[in-house]
Amino acid sequence: MSTLMDVQLPEELLLHILTYLDGCPPSERQRRQEPGLQLTDSPYLPLKNSSLVSKRWRRVVLPLLFKYARLDLDADIRRAGGFAYAGSSGPAIDSRVSGGSPPKPSADVDNHGKHGVQDSAESLEDTSIPPLLSANPPSNHTRLTDPVYPTNANIMGRLYRPLSRFLAFIQHQHLADSVEGFVFMTRDLGPERFDRFPHRAGEKDWRYRAAAVFWHHLLCVINPARVVLVASPTTLAALTNCAIDSSGDWAFSDMDFHVLELRQQRNNPMASKLREPIDYDALHYTPHRYPGLARSSLFNLRPWYHVSVNEGSFLKAYGTYEFFERGPPSLVYSIKDCLIPRPIFNPYSRISHTPLSTLRCFTYTAIFPFENHLDFTDLLPQLEELDLQLAPDPQSKILDSRDRVGKAQLDDCWSELLAVYQGVAAILATFTISAASCPRMKRFVCRDMRIRALQEDLDEIFIFMCLPVWAEYEPGVFTRLAVSAEAVGTDPSWQ
Repeated sequence: MSTLMDVQLPEELLLHILTYLDGCPPSERQRRQEPGLQLTDSPYLPLKNSSLVSKRWRRVVLPLLFKYARLDLDADIRRAGGFAYAGSSGPAIDSRVSGGSPPKPSADVDNHGKHGVQDSAESLEDTSIPPLLSANPPSNHTRLTDPVYPTNANIMGRLYRPLSRFLAFIQHQHLADSVEGFVFMTRDLGPERFDRFPHRAGEKDWRYRAAAVFWHHLLCVINPARVVLVASPTTLAALTNCAIDSSGDWAFSDMDFHVLELRQQRNNPMASKLREPIDYDALHYTPHRYPGLARSSLFNLRPWYHVSVNEGSFLKAYGTYEFFERGPPSLVYSIKDCLIPRPIFNPYSRISHTPLSTLRCFTYTAIFPFENHLDFTDLLPQLEELDLQLAPDPQSKILDSRDRVGKAQLDDCWSELLAVYQGVAAILATFTISAASCPRMKRFVCRDMRIRALQEDLDEIFIFMCLPVWAEYEPGVFTRLAVSAEAVGTDPSWQ
C-alpha cells in the first residue's frame, strides 16, 4: 500500500492536506486558566512531527508551523537555546537551512503541538549586544549601547538579541505574512519597580523605553492579528508603557503572572502604518499620569478591537486586614482611563488620538476579584461584548489547597463575585439600559453560570435581563434582541 510519502503530490495539494492538522493554539485554549509560563504548552505535536518527515515536507509546512509564534526570553533558562516561539518540553531537533545567513534560533511555536524545531545557520555574527536588525534602525539614542543604560547593557541584550534573531529568521524564511499570532513571555525584566508608580522613575526604569522600541520594531516586520503577553504585573505595565500602582502588590502574592491579549481585524488597512520609517527619537514611552498610558504604548500601535485580561488569583489578598481597601497591581485602570475624556492641563499630557477608540470586546478572567476593582461603568458604553469569568475554572483544584486559600474566608470571596455581577446586571437590565448608557452592547457572557452551585444565585441576579431586550439562548450567554423605546428615539443608529 502506498503512503503519502510515496506519492509526489504538488506542494499546494500537500499543504492543503496538512492544514487539516492545524488547530487552535494552546495559548487560546488555555487563556482562562491561571496564568503561567505553561500557557503555550501542548502534548499534541502533529505539525512538528510532519516537519520532520522530510526536507520537502518541512518546507511546505513551515508557514503553518510558524503561524502562531512566541518569543520566550526565559527559554535559555528552562533549556538550552537563545529564543523560542512557544513553550515546549523535550529536545529540539537540528536541521540545516540553506541559502544566506539566517539566525540560529531555538524555534518553538505556539500552536496545536507546533514546537521543538530548531533551525541552525551556516553562519551568524553573534555579538554580545547586537543592534536591532532593521532597514531603519534606531538612532544612537535608542541603540543598546546608549549610555542612558550603562548598567543594564546585558539585560538589554537579553531583550533585543532574541528579537533580532527572531525577525531575521522570519524575514529570511519569508514568513512575515504567515505570522497570525505572537506570544511574548518573560519571568521578569530586571528590578520589578523603583517606585510605587514605576513610570515615575523616568530614565531609571529602562524597561519603558525598551518596550516602546521593541514593539515598534517588531510591528515593522510582522502584523499579527493577535498579540499575547505573559509577565508579572509590573513588568507587563512596562511592556505596554502603562502606568500602574504597585503599592498593594505585597498583598497579592498569588499574582505571579498576568496575561494580556490584544486582537485586531486581520488585514486591517489601518495596521500598515508601522511599515513606514519610524523616528525612534520621537517615541513617547512614559505615561504622564496614573492611570494612563504613553503615546507610544502597544495599545496605540494597532486598531485593537478586543482586549482580554487574565489577572489570576486574588485569594491571598482576602487574608489581609480590610482587604477591600487594597487594589491589585493591574492594567485595568489604565485601560478604562483610555475611554474617558479628560481635560488637558498641559501640552505634555496631550494624546494625538483617542487610545483604544476601536475597542468593542472586553474579556476579563480572574479568581475572586474585588467588586470595587471591576467597575465597568466607564467601559460598557463603548463595548459590543463583555465576557467574564470570576470563579476558579471548574477543572481547577485551587480551592482544595490550604496553601492557596490561606486565610481567605470563602464566604467573602463568593460575596464579592456575586456583587460584581449585580453591578453589571444593574446597568444592563431591561429597565435601565439605554442609548446613553450602553448604545453598542450586543452580548454579555457570564461563564460562571457553568458552576452548578452558582446557577440559582446568578439566575436571581440576571432575571432582570429578560425580554424584550435580552434573551438567554444558552446558560450565561445573553444576546441583545431589541432596544428600549428611549434608545430607538434618541440614537439614529438603531433605526
